[in-house]
Amino acid sequence: MFDYPDSSVVGKSVADIAAARKLSPVETAIALQLEGRADRAGGGRMRGFSMNEIDMEAFAALPWVATASDAGIALPEDGPAVHARYYGTFPRKIRHYALDRGVLSVEDAVRSMTSLPAQIMRLRDRGLLREGFAADVVVFDLDRIRDAATFFQPHQYAQGIDHVLVNGVPVVDGGRLTGRLPGRVLTAPRTSRPALPPTG
Repeated sequence: MFDYPDSSVVGKSVADIAAARKLSPVETAIALQLEGRADRAGGGRMRGFSMNEIDMEAFAALPWVATASDAGIALPEDGPAVHARYYGTFPRKIRHYALDRGVLSVEDAVRSMTSLPAQIMRLRDRGLLREGFAADVVVFDLDRIRDAATFFQPHQYAQGIDHVLVNGVPVVDGGRLTGRLPGRVLTAPRTSRPALPPTG
């Protein structure tokens, strides 16, 4: 649990709470719902861990799988409801899956989060270090890069990212935010699709 009126259960698993209460996990889950916040479905919020690491490694290794966080903007005052992926998705793929587990190369990990998504979104001037392309660049230390966010302390910046440029403007310089906002909304170019042949 990470959001619940009884702070004594926050940070504990349903199994831990069940053991303390001498109840089955099912009985505990029902009790937590009934005893929890009436204004929140289920009485509170918990993190579900249903993904298998073997599957994650298999997905990470596929050359056509782009890396994305599906996260938005998070602020520390948002509390623990924020998922760790808001802060650590990309460094985790490099550190955990490429460097530590070796399921893909660092180059392929970087490609999965740069040129591949740009190609999928048909952004023809992004995703590569190439003359005439937008200078969106991340400089990281291969020895230090790692995600620091956890499920109970998600508001932790990744380590080892020293410089970030957006459209050629430094937004992280020497590991510190510059406060500059050079980004802009990107939209994929529209392409006409060929008409489908008549049926029947």
